[in-house]
Amino acid sequence: MVTTITLNPLLDKTLYIDSLQRGSIHRASKSEIAAGGKGNNVACQLTWFGISTTATGFIGGETGAILARILSEEKIAHDFVQTKSPTREGITYREADGTATSFFDPPPEISPDEANRLVERCRQFIARSPQPKADELIARWIVCAGSSPSPSSDDVFSRIIVSANHLGVCSVLDSYGRAFLSALETVPTLVKVNRKEFEEAFGVTLNDDLDFQKGLQMLLDRGIQYTVITNGAHAAYAAIKEHFWKILPPEIHAVNPVGSGDAMTAGILYGFLQGWKFERCLAWGAAAGAANAQEWAVAKASMEEVQRLSERVLVKRLKKM
Repeated sequence: MVTTITLNPLLDKTLYIDSLQRGSIHRASKSEIAAGGKGNNVACQLTWFGISTTATGFIGGETGAILARILSEEKIAHDFVQTKSPTREGITYREADGTATSFFDPPPEISPDEANRLVERCRQFIARSPQPKADELIARWIVCAGSSPSPSSDDVFSRIIVSANHLGVCSVLDSYGRAFLSALETVPTLVKVNRKEFEEAFGVTLNDDLDFQKGLQMLLDRGIQYTVITNGAHAAYAAIKEHFWKILPPEIHAVNPVGSGDAMTAGILYGFLQGWKFERCLAWGAAAGAANAQEWAVAKASMEEVQRLSERVLVKRLKKM
């Protein structure tokens, strides 16, 4: 089982219009609504892969209630901590030529008590008993994904990963900013970060293969077991111990790259849960990210399409530095 944790979810609405004209009234031809946020995206893609998943995090207000209802309709189990502040909403205007313009609400304020309740709830999810019952929630992996909405929640990921490490549960960190730096100190099992986030966190520039290898080594030196640095539609890089890879994704016609990193995380986890070696997990993850980018819908790539694209992913082993 996988538990995903989203501190800053988003009720994501898309309006389809002919063209966006500033100062004008627009009448949409169609509207769609989705449960957004990085952890929720991972949960959605894992569900499409047939993996048992529970989504948790913070939700509040009417927007939070709608987000939870959408997850239920998509057969994604969830157990969120309710907050006094409402869940933020995002609106994307998609023009006929495919151009998308998005607006997001400011993040909610999270109280210290709400943060503590989420940490305790996650500890219950990942707790292992000597003889678990058939209906007991036992998390094999936890995924800490996305940003922290307020200072009171900046250390939530780090506290949860400490509990996971203590209980022998694997963890993924895919975050940025204060939450990322705090959680990195607790040594999660797998760290996945994009190029921009890595450069901002460590004050370095990643230009070529050697730079990315040095970046991966910085994470390995912190005790991280699996490391991945992505770079949008370009090659990603990964490492374990003394082994480094460059992952070249298949060429596709990109429609919407939003959520592709989350689909990649889900793909890598799917491979781990099948008992695959890391190299094969990386290929499946890159294929999931590419499959996601081909469609407007986020984190709903089919198994068949990911399998097809995985055969076109090149995972190239790099020489040791």
